[in-house]
Amino acid sequence: MNINQVREQLHLLIDEVDDIYVLNGLYRTLISDKRQRDEYEKEQAEKAKKQGRSSRRN
Repeated sequence: MNINQVREQLHLLIDEVDDIYVLNGLYRTLISDKRQRDEYEKEQAEKAKKQGRSSRRN
């Protein structure tokens, strides 16, 4: 393998690492967004449940 082939392989590996880094970042963002959405929906369900109880009492 000559130096140009080594450089080519190195650049391909660097591109793959960059792609993996970006994909991992996107994955973390999606997981975080899902967690926040789940927490928000849970809070909204609890609020609706409490409002339902208080309206029945009146």
